[in-house]
Amino acid sequence: MLDQLLGAVLFLFGIQSGNVRGDSTPSAIASSSASATSSAMKNEERFRAIPKNDLKALEMKFLEKKKNALRVWESKHASFSASLKTIKNEKKKVLLEEIQNRIMEINAHQTSLFMTVLKRLNYGVEEMQKIAEAYALETGKDLSSVTTSLTNASKAISDAITAVTAQADKTYMVSITSETKLKDDFGKARSLLASDLKKVRDLVHDARKKVGEALKALKSAIGKPVKITVQSDTEAAAVPLNTVTPTP
Repeated sequence: MLDQLLGAVLFLFGIQSGNVRGDSTPSAIASSSASATSSAMKNEERFRAIPKNDLKALEMKFLEKKKNALRVWESKHASFSASLKTIKNEKKKVLLEEIQNRIMEINAHQTSLFMTVLKRLNYGVEEMQKIAEAYALETGKDLSSVTTSLTNASKAISDAITAVTAQADKTYMVSITSETKLKDDFGKARSLLASDLKKVRDLVHDARKKVGEALKALKSAIGKPVKITVQSDTEAAAVPLNTVTPTP
């Protein structure tokens, strides 16, 4: 009789055969704790797997390439100046010299702007990772979508920096073949510069897009706005190449 009464009381309070509704039994709690621990370990592994860009080393390499390009430029410039002696018109000589110098200046200026953008984008990725790690530690939630996006962003930044560094090492010294071919010779150099810069610019834009996707994933995961300041594309706008149109 006592057993039947106890059974009825337990039933009224939602307790059946030792199980409490809401999964609050020791076994359910242990299972939940194990799941949270497993999720935390996976988050930690994913965060460790996000590639880190050593900006200090990368920037040093970039600056070395710029210095090397300048050395090459200076070594070739004497030959270029000597070739101008074949041009009789003095005004044309001055114009050609200005065009040649302008081509070099554009490349140096653009690569420096691209590098500045990429450094700031990388800073944004680092800040987002800090926020994500703190949130994962606090909540134990699975942030695999965030870590995947951050990995993609970091990789895109690395690829863009590699391209910018290679571009900084280039020179576009024109070889003057004859006075009748001046426009074609300088036009080819200008077109090659424009084509090369576009390829690099596309990679920089892709890196910015990937960082934006990572920010979106982070906002979605934590459910609130995240303020990360990164440089806009307009700050890396191309210098108009028509400013060096060769019309001697």
